[in-house]
Amino acid sequence: MSWNPAIIILLPLVGLSVLVGGGCSKQAQDTPATEEEWPQNGLTEAQANEVLAQVGDRTITVGEFADRLASQSPYLRARFESPERRKEFLDNLVRFELLVYEAKRRGYADKPEIKRARRNAMIQRMVKQEIEAPLERVEIADEEIKAIYDANPKEYNRPAQARASHIFIADRAQAQKLLAQAKKADLAGFRKMAREQSQDEKTKSSGGDLQFFAADEEGPPAKAIRDAAFTIEKVGLVYPDLIEDGGGYHIIMLTGKRAPLTRTYEQAKRAIRHKLNRERKEAAVAALTERLREDIDVEIDYEALKAIEIATEDTPQSP
Repeated sequence: MSWNPAIIILLPLVGLSVLVGGGCSKQAQDTPATEEEWPQNGLTEAQANEVLAQVGDRTITVGEFADRLASQSPYLRARFESPERRKEFLDNLVRFELLVYEAKRRGYADKPEIKRARRNAMIQRMVKQEIEAPLERVEIADEEIKAIYDANPKEYNRPAQARASHIFIADRAQAQKLLAQAKKADLAGFRKMAREQSQDEKTKSSGGDLQFFAADEEGPPAKAIRDAAFTIEKVGLVYPDLIEDGGGYHIIMLTGKRAPLTRTYEQAKRAIRHKLNRERKEAAVAALTERLREDIDVEIDYEALKAIEIATEDTPQSP
């Protein structure tokens, strides 16, 4: 199939000289123009409907071009005051449409990932306009934010924390031998020893990593290990003695430190507001999907999931 699309670029004097003249309000950008709202971007309705460029079956009007310019930031809009810059902007639009034309011609518009991207973009636009925009007009009261801050002190005030890795050995003599080796190892060497020789199946694959923990909090690791880790002065050093706990002996290396964190209400206020906005959006989307389930027939066959086989690193793909 040969392809020789006609590209007709028209640069009418009327309209181009006022494409961004006078600017454009946010409402004008977001709301389709009606007869009462003209002029838009300095254009009458007739001027806006003039054909500026034709790429195959795709028409770019003067009004669309003006809208594209008006949607740019004020800094970028200022760059397109000259006819040369506007011509460059138009040429870029034409190049874009040429690539769109060719991608469609080659069948990319029908690719599953392209269809998914289009569906995702459609949903995002709907959520932004139908859910986020109305929520943004409802201000979250400072009293609500302060109540959340006061009710969750641990979230905004964190004690000092330590991070450690360990090697667990049931036999004391073997543990003593490994302790001597561990004292000479760096972090990478210590973690290698843990992966190869630790008898703690839960942590050996991660190099014995015990993650961050505070001195007085509940849960793992054991108190004896916590106490030992907080006495080690420098990251990368090994506790000088074995720690006996859980039916064996632990070799402990300090791998990280975090200073205590205290955030005042003013410091935490912005993050709390952002969190509340996110939660309100998620709740609104959840409520919408629940309403849609009542209005739209939905049938799900969960049993069909059992037939799916997904190859992993340990499970080679079937030929």
